[in-house]
Amino acid sequence: MGPLVISDTVGPSPFPRLLVDRSPSLRLRLVLLCVSVGLCACEPIIDPEKWRGVRDGGDTSLGSGRDGGGEPDAGDDAGRPPLMQDAGPDAGGDGGEADGGGLSPPDDAGTDGGTPDAGDAGGWPGNPDGPVLSDAGVDVRMSDWSACEQGWQKRNLLPQGTKGYAHFALDAEGDAYLIEFTDDIVRVPTTKPWRTFPRTGFVGPPPWPGGIRVDAAGEVHVALSPQFAESATDVPTHFFRYTAGRWVETRTASGLVKSLELDSRGQLHALSMWIGAEHRLMYTHGPPGALVVEDTGLRALDRAAYVDLKVDGQGKAHLVYEGVFEKRIHYATNASGTWVSEVVAEAWGDPYLALSPSGVPHVGWSSGGGTWVSARDGQGVWSTSLVTQENTQLDALRVGASGEVHVLTIWRDGPLSYWTRTPEGWAKTTLLAHEGPGNRSFVDAFLELDAQQRAHVMLTSVFTDFTTEPRPLRRVDYFRQCP
Repeated sequence: MGPLVISDTVGPSPFPRLLVDRSPSLRLRLVLLCVSVGLCACEPIIDPEKWRGVRDGGDTSLGSGRDGGGEPDAGDDAGRPPLMQDAGPDAGGDGGEADGGGLSPPDDAGTDGGTPDAGDAGGWPGNPDGPVLSDAGVDVRMSDWSACEQGWQKRNLLPQGTKGYAHFALDAEGDAYLIEFTDDIVRVPTTKPWRTFPRTGFVGPPPWPGGIRVDAAGEVHVALSPQFAESATDVPTHFFRYTAGRWVETRTASGLVKSLELDSRGQLHALSMWIGAEHRLMYTHGPPGALVVEDTGLRALDRAAYVDLKVDGQGKAHLVYEGVFEKRIHYATNASGTWVSEVVAEAWGDPYLALSPSGVPHVGWSSGGGTWVSARDGQGVWSTSLVTQENTQLDALRVGASGEVHVLTIWRDGPLSYWTRTPEGWAKTTLLAHEGPGNRSFVDAFLELDAQQRAHVMLTSVFTDFTTEPRPLRRVDYFRQCP
């Protein structure tokens, strides 16, 4: 497969490249750059799942919800029973049938209601809180797929000016679902024709998204945490499930949610970080309506430390994290019935985790020497492979049904690259070049595999052309391997 290059023409960037010894990811670089010019006072333009609490001093300059590091109340048990409530009789005006949100096409499903403003999901009369739909039943803000070029297609999912996160999930048919924040509420747009959702019921400043998943029955699950004040000591995780035509919310005192997964039985698994002097890793699991919060006994380096969770075919959890006061990446699992942790690498770098179909863990990270992937064999030995020595950042890692490894790397000014391991080594496909500088920054990207093992990639970009627009603007683009 040859490289696919889809370029954008943009103006010069006002930001110099920032280099530090620890080789932090591009998101931290962008946070610091934004702070230097006061961009983030408008809205949190950085994906906060990975950069919440970058600084431990309670600084709120990156947005009203910056973690203040408050101590948890000594008498507050993180494992207390979760609070479950209906998000409302119609959670904001469903308009859908009670079979999971599917909508029948109206007599006239065109755009005669007018194209919505880029910052609003709009809504047609059958579902005024949902998107305006095209004649094909798809959100009119979403462009059509491009022609297949060297094995890949591209489309714009949310236009410039919308507030979407690149977190996404695929259903059994390969349709995508993602998280959108607009008008102080959270919505779930989808590429599935004629399926729309009301707002989730979450109201407030832009939340920290923890993930989105779709189960085998087509029910959608969303995990997020609200922004909170510096003095906060009780930060909840909000779990939303769309079932029987409405959103149902379960709220737990598990802290800032960072990762969300579902197992083959429909059980929910989530990883959160407690707010306090110790950055405790909290594991939430169980049926969506009967969740249990468990302290893993594991401690992350700090609130900026990235952690990742995956679940194997037996419903056992696996996670990676940066350890306390150590230049080490750790892997842990509860497969034995208790949490056991081991060191994968003596390195800094946001760790990512993927499991093979047989449950073999693969851990990836980027450091000053490049991007690496390490796999653990049956004897517990980790074998490490260098993906690239390019100045870039790992942003996603997946292992396919046949054991093939998929890697996504990104840099603030581009490119966005997709890698697969072949017998000859790592093969690279450039999905989007845009090798800056420019007024467009690549913020976050996610990778998923559909049932046919095709790769799907979503990218959030931020545009800072202050000559025409006084605030930074987001955009979400979508790439997939051709059907």
